Formats: sequence, C-alpha cells, structure tokens
Amino acid sequence: MVPIYLCSIATLAVFLRKFVEYRRYGVTDLSWFQPALTSVRRRDYQQAALACQHVSHPGAAMVAAMVTALAEQPDQAEAEGRRVGSSTLRRIERGLPLLSFLAQVAPLLGLLGTVIGMVDMFIGLQGGGTANIDIAVLAGGIWKALLTTAAGLCVAVPALAAYSYLSSRADDISQQLSELAQQILYQAGAGPAAADTA
Repeated sequence: MVPIYLCSIATLAVFLRKFVEYRRYGVTDLSWFQPALTSVRRRDYQQAALACQHVSHPGAAMVAAMVTALAEQPDQAEAEGRRVGSSTLRRIERGLPLLSFLAQVAPLLGLLGTVIGMVDMFIGLQGGGTANIDIAVLAGGIWKALLTTAAGLCVAVPALAAYSYLSSRADDISQQLSELAQQILYQAGAGPAAADTA
C-alpha cells in the first residue's frame, strides 16, 4: 500500500503545482496584446516589445521574440516565434507525463498488491490443511487483498481526471499561442510599410 500512498501524494503535488502555475499565467487576460499589435502595425517594434514586458501570459515572451526579429531580421520572425513558442509549451506541459504515468501505474500496483495478498493467504491455507479452513478467515483475507486494487483505482481515477484537465488547458494555451503568432505576422504584413510597397 505504501507505493500507492506515494502515488497519491505525487499526483496531488503535481496537480496543485500545475494548477497554480496555469492560474498564474493569466491566459484570459490579453489586455497587453492589443497595444503590442497596434505597435506592430505602426512598425514600432520597440514599443511592441515594451508592451510584452512584465506580462505573465506565456505568449508574451513569444510575441516579444517575434517583434524583435521583425525589427532585425523580418524573414526570421515566424521561425523565432515557433522556437520560443515550442520552448514555452514544453515548460507548460512539464509534469503532465508524470501524471499520466501515475494514472497508469497506480491500478497496476493495486493489482500487484492483491495478487501478493492472495498468494500469501493461499500459502497460509495450504499450511493449515483443508480440514481447518475457516470461511470467515478466508473472506477476511480476500477482502484485505482486494483492498489494494480498490486503493489503486482510487488514485488512478483522480490522476487521470487531473491529467485530462491539465492537458486540455495546455492545448488551449497552445492554440492561443498559435493565434497570437498569426495575428502578429498578419499585422506585420498589413502595416503601413506593406501598403506603401503595394
């Protein structure tokens, strides 16, 4: 049962850490993005970068990298956005594979505990002889062995739910990063300079 207890503690710790981390990102607050977008359209990349400073949103670093590239090497802006965006997503998804692993291993540990408990019980029964089998003792040994399977499932179900929830949040952030990058690239191509060259 000890490994299952450790799995439950690890599951709770990972979930709480990631939940607080996602809340701190403030993904619903895009008030910083519109000024950055307006500055990009005006070709004021320095001001656009300033709008991204001291922003907790995970897309701010990507946008800052893109506008810096637009100022120095415009043809590298998209690649720079992908590079920083990928790095950001790796950081956001860190810990999720552990939750997935815990959701898979907890019921297996419970099943292992049940099997070991049943083996021990039958070894004891074999040593006592068939004439001395007490049904109450037999039933007690079986439910105690099955208890580890129940414990494993009690850890696995919340772990799987936590993994699914956090994965969906990470997917939402990934989609948002992609949309922010596309808007920056669109405004960079639709600004006054582009109109002058048309």
